[in-house]
Amino acid sequence: MSNQGLEVVSKLNNEFEKLYNAGNVHEACQTYLSDAKVFANDKQVYEGPSQIEKYYQNARSSGNTHVKLEVNKVIQCGQDYMVELSSYKLNNDHGNYVVTWKKENDKWKKLVDIFN
Repeated sequence: MSNQGLEVVSKLNNEFEKLYNAGNVHEACQTYLSDAKVFANDKQVYEGPSQIEKYYQNARSSGNTHVKLEVNKVIQCGQDYMVELSSYKLNNDHGNYVVTWKKENDKWKKLVDIFN
């Protein structure tokens, strides 16, 4: 596990949490790449910024207004990819997730996000 990768992912997840929890879903979704995919716990696949943002807006509208992400492990895959294995708490729900992070233009963003 890369300490640097763990620090980078923890910082980015903290930003996502703060924005999502404050209701700034559009800004929170800027952590995703333009060709990102979210494989959500509703068994749907959301592709691209507009679908991903709509998914998170619907989650907030249904009462899921507070998320907490706990980074468990980050695996460095070359210089431009990392895989995050972590867990989340969403109001009274909880689960696990895997994110593939990709570095583009010196910024790390989510390419694939799978959670249950």
